[in-house]
Amino acid sequence: MLGIKGYEAQGRKTTELFSESSLDLNSFERIFDSTTNSYKIYWFLGLFKEITLKNNIISFRRVILRMVTEAWYSVTQYNLLLGFSDNLYNLVKLIHKKYDVDVNMTETNLINFLENINDIEVEKYIKDLMKYVPYRLLTPFYLLELSKIKKDYLINKAVVELTQIDNRSIYKIDDENKIIIINKQWFDFIYNNQNLVYGWINYKLICYLQKRNPNVPAIPFKIKAPLKRNLNIAKKLWNSIKKEILLLDIYTEKELCDYNFKLYGNLSIDHFIPWSFVLHDELWNLVPTFSKFNSSKNNKLPNLTLYLNKFCDIQFKFFNVMQKNYKKYKSNLEEYTSINICVNNKNFITRDEFTNKLKANIEPLYQIAYNKGYDIWSKE
Repeated sequence: MLGIKGYEAQGRKTTELFSESSLDLNSFERIFDSTTNSYKIYWFLGLFKEITLKNNIISFRRVILRMVTEAWYSVTQYNLLLGFSDNLYNLVKLIHKKYDVDVNMTETNLINFLENINDIEVEKYIKDLMKYVPYRLLTPFYLLELSKIKKDYLINKAVVELTQIDNRSIYKIDDENKIIIINKQWFDFIYNNQNLVYGWINYKLICYLQKRNPNVPAIPFKIKAPLKRNLNIAKKLWNSIKKEILLLDIYTEKELCDYNFKLYGNLSIDHFIPWSFVLHDELWNLVPTFSKFNSSKNNKLPNLTLYLNKFCDIQFKFFNVMQKNYKKYKSNLEEYTSINICVNNKNFITRDEFTNKLKANIEPLYQIAYNKGYDIWSKE
């Protein structure tokens, strides 16, 4: 089974991404082992979402509501099964039917709506989902201690006590107040590696849903409502940058200029890792090319051996022009913080540091996408 440390991309292992040697990543990789229902995956997705919003103290109820938002589109739009007698599925169905909530409601509006529901039937499901998953997700961190406990009903109490002893697991549990407190090292690890961690969770979720919906095609496209793609901002940015510096197309090594646009098609913005996999338009994954070759590449992965260094080079040139004009491009530069690239107008990042951090995010995502069956493309 593919683990978060085990991704390799064209010969480069991603274990070097993780300098947090004190973290128990082996146990972390096993949190979804023996997954008989959807709760663990969606619980962690809810937790992950709160961490990306920089929340480290989170109520059980808040995470459960996040579980609802994460499962919403799959259940309401495509009726994907989450498991046998799955109460998360039942809760989503109940809210959708009882309150006639729009299938395509935005995640922000949906979570706000859920926070304000005062419904005995809904609360019953929420309390039921609180019974086990907050505790059982952490069992891989305490296998030795828990192996001595023979009665299942004592496991939750033991996990609560064990989380208070040290910081080896992801969070501590305040059972009386039904809240979790994310341990700082785990918070930093997940926040700083959020693209990689999300890719890993998403991969696990797709595998889980595919097993329970074996005859349903295109599961990856049925997890989240498709975002409206708008590359106009990126296109304007690249057009602006190419007026200041010489830019070569990474796939042909030809200059991005009017003469070549006539030969190979207009300027087109390519998702280096396909949009259908990352499902976002963040600048760090975009690259300008000619429309002819963008159409040819389509939904495929680029050959890393041929194109990764060129991609990093043009990305750094793009980033460097923007960081030298910090006030003008501040909002655009902020997109790079999601891949742990520090942005400010005082200390400029070096080419090597930028390249290493970009590769540290691109390579693992590439490997996950490749393992999921994405084809590899190179210009013929």
